[in-house]
Amino acid sequence: MFLNTNAIFSLTKGYLFAITTYTNKLMKRYSLFIILFLLLISACGLFKRHYTVEYDKVPMTRGVNTCQELEDTVVLYAVFVDVAIYNPWTEFDIAQTMDSIKYATKWIEEKAKKMNKVLVIKPVFHEQGTKDSFDEKRARVTLRLNGLLAKSNYSYRRMGPWADAVAKYAGRGIKYRSSSKVGKRLKIHNVQTLNQALRDKLELDDVAIMFFVNGYYENHPSYSFFTQYAGTKKAEYSIVTDKNPAVIAHEFLHLFGAVDLYPHNSFPNFNFKEIKENYDNEIMLVQHRDIEDLMISPITSYFIGWQDTLDKANTRLLLHKKLLPVY
Repeated sequence: MFLNTNAIFSLTKGYLFAITTYTNKLMKRYSLFIILFLLLISACGLFKRHYTVEYDKVPMTRGVNTCQELEDTVVLYAVFVDVAIYNPWTEFDIAQTMDSIKYATKWIEEKAKKMNKVLVIKPVFHEQGTKDSFDEKRARVTLRLNGLLAKSNYSYRRMGPWADAVAKYAGRGIKYRSSSKVGKRLKIHNVQTLNQALRDKLELDDVAIMFFVNGYYENHPSYSFFTQYAGTKKAEYSIVTDKNPAVIAHEFLHLFGAVDLYPHNSFPNFNFKEIKENYDNEIMLVQHRDIEDLMISPITSYFIGWQDTLDKANTRLLLHKKLLPVY
């Protein structure tokens, strides 16, 4: 059986013409309704649209959550955890990191003294039985962090369960005061309850929990969580991958309200260019240097509560209004 190609072409062309004509008639008849419908769903956000928004708010980090005031006596509670992606902790590595922690806290105390603030930071090192570290496997979790993920938005949703499980296991090693009523009935199941137990045990309000993993030879960043107001009070904590005193001090200051002063998307109203020009050795701007070459600027002093106000020049750096495109 042979097909007549000319006949098929003519028939197809006729169908297409009929469909096009019918569609045009429908468009003319219902064009107003179609336009109104498109405007409606666009207004509802179903279509992404370009517009601009103005950012002019200073982040709420002063005196929020559990690490409220960086003055008087506070505790840096260090927990050393062996994780599969890094080498396990050795006695030498832990000793070096302990020295770095003491160096970092001493540096912060000296800066506080210059601001006429009385500050004593007590480093407390967690012990699990007779050991200074424990394997994450005992907490039945695995920290999943690599170079690719480290450059992405690796948020609390991924790291939070790890920290809570590690905190729960670490809670088994806490020895309470004999007079403590809270400690005897408190069940530790996450970072929040670990913080509560430590405050009861140490009889101090401000306890900063920092989990240390032995990633010194990797190019992975450290992280701090719940450093801003989250609606309810949460226990701040850090996951530290480095033993550089400047990195430790940087993350510790985060827990008491300090914010990053290098360019990032969280605070687009910050004038990062001028901040760098004015404070190029600020510890919240750079951290992979000798800590003795760094300083705490008036901006960071404000966020950690060492001063109540900022002058107009520094306020302008934080309230620099900028219109940004949003898609």
